[in-house]
Amino acid sequence: MAALLLLPSVASGQFYFGKNKVQYQPFNWKVLATPHFRIYFYDQESDLAEIAAAAAEESYDLLADKFNHHIFRKIPLIIYSAPTFFTQTNVTPTLLPESVAGFTEFYKGRMVVPFNGSIADFQRVIRHELVHVFTFDKIPSVMSQHRKLSLYGPPLWFTEGLAEFWSREWDSEADMVMADMALEGNLRPIHELEYLSGTFFMYKYGESFCHFVADNYGEDKLQVIFDNWWKTKTFRQVFKLTVGKSLEEVGAEWVYHLKKKYFPELKDSDLPERVSTPLAEKLFAVKPLPLNITYRGASDWIAYKANKLGYSGLYMRSPSTDQEVTLVKGERSPAFESLHLLQSKISGTDDGRIVFVSKRYERDVLYVYNVFEEKITETFEFPKLYQLLSPTWSQDGKSIVFSGASTRGYHDLYLFSVVDSSLKRLTDDIYFDTEPVIDLDGSIVFSSDRCSFGYAGFSNLFRLSLADSTITPLTYGRFNDRAPFISEEGILFSSDRVGVTNTYLLKRGGGLHRVSNFATGAFDPCLHDGKLVFSGYQRFGFNLFSLPLDTTDLEEVQVEEPQYTLWSPTRLGGDEEEGVVDYANEFSFDIAQSAISYDAVFGTIGGFQAVFSDMLGNQMYYVLLSNSASEKSELLESFNVGVTYINKSHRINYGIGAYHLYDEHFDDYEGYYSERQSGVQGLVSYPISKFSRVETSMFARHSFKKRPLFQDERHAILATNYASIIHDNSLWDISGPLDGIRANATVGLTTDFYSGRIFNRLAFVDLRNYLRIRKYSAFATRAFGFISSGEEPQRIYLGGSWSLRGYDRREFYARKVLLFSNELRFPLIDNLFIGFPFGPVGFQAIRGALFFDAGSAWNDDFDRFYGSFGFGARVALGYMAVLRFDFSKKTDFQKLEPGMKFDFFFGWNF
Repeated sequence: MAALLLLPSVASGQFYFGKNKVQYQPFNWKVLATPHFRIYFYDQESDLAEIAAAAAEESYDLLADKFNHHIFRKIPLIIYSAPTFFTQTNVTPTLLPESVAGFTEFYKGRMVVPFNGSIADFQRVIRHELVHVFTFDKIPSVMSQHRKLSLYGPPLWFTEGLAEFWSREWDSEADMVMADMALEGNLRPIHELEYLSGTFFMYKYGESFCHFVADNYGEDKLQVIFDNWWKTKTFRQVFKLTVGKSLEEVGAEWVYHLKKKYFPELKDSDLPERVSTPLAEKLFAVKPLPLNITYRGASDWIAYKANKLGYSGLYMRSPSTDQEVTLVKGERSPAFESLHLLQSKISGTDDGRIVFVSKRYERDVLYVYNVFEEKITETFEFPKLYQLLSPTWSQDGKSIVFSGASTRGYHDLYLFSVVDSSLKRLTDDIYFDTEPVIDLDGSIVFSSDRCSFGYAGFSNLFRLSLADSTITPLTYGRFNDRAPFISEEGILFSSDRVGVTNTYLLKRGGGLHRVSNFATGAFDPCLHDGKLVFSGYQRFGFNLFSLPLDTTDLEEVQVEEPQYTLWSPTRLGGDEEEGVVDYANEFSFDIAQSAISYDAVFGTIGGFQAVFSDMLGNQMYYVLLSNSASEKSELLESFNVGVTYINKSHRINYGIGAYHLYDEHFDDYEGYYSERQSGVQGLVSYPISKFSRVETSMFARHSFKKRPLFQDERHAILATNYASIIHDNSLWDISGPLDGIRANATVGLTTDFYSGRIFNRLAFVDLRNYLRIRKYSAFATRAFGFISSGEEPQRIYLGGSWSLRGYDRREFYARKVLLFSNELRFPLIDNLFIGFPFGPVGFQAIRGALFFDAGSAWNDDFDRFYGSFGFGARVALGYMAVLRFDFSKKTDFQKLEPGMKFDFFFGWNF
């Protein structure tokens, strides 16, 4: 137990369960110093470091003016050349989902930004994160100037909205989200925006509100809010003081403005569900692919990617027969860790071969799924490429063209021969070349930001000739022309050239024609049996739709003659660059805190904990200092001291430490006893993948144990070894796991160094399975077994809200334990608001549970099973904690005990 308190885990997922961060390859880190930043980068991304430095300094000058504030320290900026490397960062212990484009860590003020292939996006995210740095430097500075404590911060929707507002122009994506909100009647009043916290919609809501305030009350008001921070005690108060109206008043004006802006859109445009035929059930479905095959009696199959119940997968559907087939289940195993749901298209051949990209361990690979054989038949991996996007078959099915990136980060086009496994690089530059398709003449059509306005984040269509490698523009303008699809009529593609993204056709005979006109957007267009098939955005998500299409009767769009001029990003140089040095460990405080606890038997116990880490978070020191003395005379001898060093810079994570611990205990078998331990420890964790790992820990210590009840003392030099194998691919909602499997199998042995006597053997297995029923409903089962033996066997408690419900938390205490739990989890109340004098308090996602538990604990001879059943409620306090309310009935499987037992506890579901 002392070791558990002293030694935080080696890996980020290394608690009892948990997923893993895997350091697949080490990097040789460097540091580039500029007037206001320290840029941390590795050798392969040295060019990106120059671009990042220039973008950061330019953004600093802009934001220093907007905030009327300067930061008097060099700001750490850590960059990664690809999202796959970014997910390995140890700056945060949190597992980063694919949707995270960057983050700011506030202990050390670190900005962490990956490069996704687009230089414009890279520069924008740097500015976005820098807004956060300025925000949380400005507030303490203002409060300090007026000798006040900063006891509150701005709401998340405001900080993220402001970061969006000051880092980008209003674009078609923001229009799409806000138009959908307005037209579907889902605009929330400003005081409810906190319930969107953490969602993509929160960013767009906040951005829209900041635009409204700037346009109607002056952009300077957004800065003056921070200058006035010291004058009030809440964000609502400082907003009213600055703007002159309450947040609710301005929020109502903003909602009315959005209605006036978007309602007229329906005069000339439509919503996808109103005029199109849905092709899939209501889910997050994208990247449709018509298949020219006959399978299971149907010939209108459409393959697509979708997120169903939290996991992404590859599916196939026949609209005429309503058949649906699951081809690949993603995000449950290392082979299909990520299907890049929104970033990568899929492609098929007439003989039923579908090629798609998935992350497998450290890199992306190409998989070929054969529909008729119903399995993956081919896998293609490219050692020098880590990220792959949007593979497309050639007309003859012998080659695949795709976008790929090495550790440098830039996305180029590649042509791969399935016949002889040769790989040819088609482009080699800094531009984001993606979504390639092979035209009828063998040339390659693709989307790229190499266009004249690519520096601002726009992309146009281009044609690459394989005969002479020449590249010619097909479209031109400050638009995002994406997702080309080849047909006999021409090139179908999506574009935001008139507001939100819609579908256009570039005819072979010449001329650009508009195909769709939706108020909320149409993406990834393709043609199938004379119909337009697309992914349409409506009601907070994407779905697949089809629409009859007559290509001879389309509105022609006037365009400029295609042209382009290559551009180059600004790189830092001259006097602004202070030089590059090798990275050296720079340890500093992450957190230091005191800890006080009270025990009814032993009284008050106090202590101090501190964590030091280097700038990259790869190496850490954990320090523990506490005292368990109950009297002054015991003060010196009752100190607990521990120091642990953790290294997470390689795939094999390890830790070493030393400690001295003194504790007093009480249990039903040994009564009061004390134990003094001093020794060393080591632990090693090897993550097999994101979902599985093996761990081992070793302790060598001197142990002095006194048992007054038995009037004996024991000295021993003990060696303890533990080994575990852990698997976790569970999917959580706000109150606990809802899907997947969690498993932990551990064995341990404690022996005396000199005599070889076995002090303790132990083994336990904990298996948990979650069977999804609906989006927020699941049937959870748990089987747990524990056994320990030896001269000093370990005993554990059974009972309480987290184990055998209906029984007291310490009702059973033994060295052999069995526990079986079954629980039906379901939504109970979505939103509950309770009125208080200071205003309503809301609770979201209150979950219900019906449960049945059975378990037993014994030492020598098995007695009987004890059981309980009942119902409960789980009330989530954001993502910080869950309140557990359980009402249960006890049984010994012969009779029911009278009365109901009520339990209240904190904690997530098992």
